[in-house]
Amino acid sequence: MNQSRGSAYPSLPQAWGLFGIYVAFTLILGLLLGNLLPLIGISNMSIINFIGYNVSMLFIIWFAWRLKPSSGSGDPFLFFNRIPVIIYPIILLLTLSLNVLLDPLTNFIPMPEYIEKLFAMLINKDIWTFVMVGITGPILEEILFRGVILDGFLNRYKPGKAIFWSAFLFGLFHMNPWQFIPAFLTGLLLGYIYLKTRSLIPVIFIHIINNSFSYLILYLYGEDDMITFRDLFSETGSFLIFFAAISLIFILSLVWLIRSIRERSFFQPEPS
Repeated sequence: MNQSRGSAYPSLPQAWGLFGIYVAFTLILGLLLGNLLPLIGISNMSIINFIGYNVSMLFIIWFAWRLKPSSGSGDPFLFFNRIPVIIYPIILLLTLSLNVLLDPLTNFIPMPEYIEKLFAMLINKDIWTFVMVGITGPILEEILFRGVILDGFLNRYKPGKAIFWSAFLFGLFHMNPWQFIPAFLTGLLLGYIYLKTRSLIPVIFIHIINNSFSYLILYLYGEDDMITFRDLFSETGSFLIFFAAISLIFILSLVWLIRSIRERSFFQPEPS
């Protein structure tokens, strides 16, 4: 991590540029795939979405890699520092409880029925969608938003500013207001953990657990409409008890994680 704060890539304007390039590339690629793949017999929307998403993400990561200046110190493009195994159970509890606690935020903004149907159509119950949502999505998004964008920000800005803007871009990346707030808040947690570990391993682990758990709930209980944890309870009192228990698990897990981080010997020093 020896790049100077003035030369580290990307800066905030450069990150916005990456976001714009990604959107433009995705739209163009989507039009091409939507028209060309059916000509060769591929009309399954899950397959088309899978190819389009992964190609777009790989392209923008490659693009960022080509633009990133060499530090000349032998630092790798991405960091996969190992962390103690004991941290993973903490992260698991924290991730699952956070997933439940953030779920009600999706109801803050009323969702039109046609948007609900669009989401239901995009999140199909098949292997292509599961791999995209639960595996390749988390890996590629963490490489981009924590491994490239946040890592560059941390070498240019103060940690608070770096984490905030990387989380903001992560929320905006989902391109709809119903996912922005949960994604932004999750991005803050992921940014904090990356700051302290300087490793993509734990944040990828969190992202995979978060997305796979959400997909599993949708697969088991969702039908044509978007399912929420509140929908799984027939009585308000039962949901409140469940929500209180999950809140306690989240608080205890967060305190446990912070205490572990404060031991410092487990984690990487912050950039100077």
